[in-house]
Amino acid sequence: MLRPTFALFVLLALGSFGSLRAEAQSSPLAGRLADILRQAELGDGVSFAVTSLKTGREVWASRGDALRNPASNMKLVTAAAALSELGPGFTMSTGVYGHIENGRVADLVLRGYGDPSLARGDLYELATDLTDRGVRAVDRIWVDGTYFDDQILPPAFDQQPNETAAFRAPIGAVTVDRGSFVLRVIPGDTGSAARVLLAGENYFEVDNGMTTTDGGPPNVIASQRDADDGRLALVLRGSVPSGILGVSYRRRVGNALLHAGYVMQDILEDVGIGGRRGVAVGAGPHGLPLLGSHESEPLAQLLHRVGKWSDNFYAEMILKVMGAEKRRPGTSARGAEVNVEILGRAGADTERVTIVNGSGLFDGNQITARHYTKLLHWVYQQESIRAEYLAHLAIGGVDGTLRRRLQNVPAGVVRAKTGTLNDVIALGGFVLGEAPDEGYAFSYLANGIRGRQGAARNLADQLVTALVEAR
Repeated sequence: MLRPTFALFVLLALGSFGSLRAEAQSSPLAGRLADILRQAELGDGVSFAVTSLKTGREVWASRGDALRNPASNMKLVTAAAALSELGPGFTMSTGVYGHIENGRVADLVLRGYGDPSLARGDLYELATDLTDRGVRAVDRIWVDGTYFDDQILPPAFDQQPNETAAFRAPIGAVTVDRGSFVLRVIPGDTGSAARVLLAGENYFEVDNGMTTTDGGPPNVIASQRDADDGRLALVLRGSVPSGILGVSYRRRVGNALLHAGYVMQDILEDVGIGGRRGVAVGAGPHGLPLLGSHESEPLAQLLHRVGKWSDNFYAEMILKVMGAEKRRPGTSARGAEVNVEILGRAGADTERVTIVNGSGLFDGNQITARHYTKLLHWVYQQESIRAEYLAHLAIGGVDGTLRRRLQNVPAGVVRAKTGTLNDVIALGGFVLGEAPDEGYAFSYLANGIRGRQGAARNLADQLVTALVEAR
């Protein structure tokens, strides 16, 4: 005979088990998702939540309220906030300002407003505007980045202080070529020094110990550090074989504003504008007239780099633009506040959310799968931004970071954002139905899967495929 207390415990346990089983089996889809997740055996670091686009009701969730590092799924929030707050047609401008006296500009101000797509070709366009106005000489180039604050590294980016890859590029209101440069090494005659080519060459202090050999593979050893004057010191050792065109490596700059100034210095010379062309960072003289300007593509187009190709630099620049449009100078913290606000507007509880940057790089952000499904459902209901938001996401089996994944599903059905860190795999977005109001919003966040990233990625694809089959 069972003791009353023990019998009560057994009944409660059986009841709890039964209710959990009933929840998992409340629909064929829910049961299928539960089975897939259980069979993967990836542990309790995996969260998955699904919401109906038609009703807004949750279809199924597992650990939907567990806080996770979202990796690049943070960009889903940044893109939603940017489209909502700035608008799909928002553009970022870059201009040159100065007084022309007898063909000379004493102080030329290069002023930017956070265009993440600004490239050397755009600076050539501005330089041509100057020559068209009869400018033949420039004494000083001021790089005005005061639209943003002075914090050049986004929050959490200091967790890899020795990283020189372009994905960890600094940000500034005037940043050229995504805060990166191309180091190009060209062979000379056998036994002689190799040549080094750099755009904005006066930004660099180069110690070139590269030589040219008869053969063998290229062996380029490069180290870099910020020099005392803000420029970048490069030390190059190794060799390149004769008979090749050269080798190229893309790396991050240290000071985005100063780099932009020296790139402009080179370009002015290229278009025939002389003068001393000294470079300084600062607002420069006030009240100067506009001599030429460049506008970025609309925000809706810029976001394709964020959603389809997971561009960290674009995400961090856009986050800071949101902060600047709220109150200048723009800060990452103020942009993160906009991200939190958009989650609240979507009906998510923001008390436990932590957002420190816009890209999701490194450790710092904490969010749940249910936050994402609420946000995604809300965005889908906003007719003013729905099409642009869907368009910025990768298409399963077609393009972006999903071009080699989910190739077994009909093209165009899965629109999602991937996320990858050493210990994180994420996937969030939409499975679209036959009718516009049908389908699902989903969020998959897997933490603590170091060494099992492949299995975690396969699990995400299996769960999404099940949604596709059930639509």
